[in-house]
Amino acid sequence: MNLVLVQTINLIIEIFSILILIEVIASWVMVANVRLPDAVIRLLHTISSITGVVLNPIRRLIPSIGGLDLSPIIALLLLDMLRRLLVSLLLR
Repeated sequence: MNLVLVQTINLIIEIFSILILIEVIASWVMVANVRLPDAVIRLLHTISSITGVVLNPIRRLIPSIGGLDLSPIIALLLLDMLRRLLVSLLLR
């Protein structure tokens, strides 16, 4: 049972991490003024609303430095730490 739970935790955190990376890349694309189809823009807004649950509180605590948003890096580090903690607790 614990193994299934560990795999589920790993999967959820991995998917969330990929969504954060997609949002980062999308922000670069938007800054470059690349014209995207409306469907892609809607998808990116959906991804942003999902990842905002984690990124927005971090953004409030740590403002961007010279236009560089550090919240995705911090979020990815915190998610990895959370994953390691939960997995170690479940595999005891």
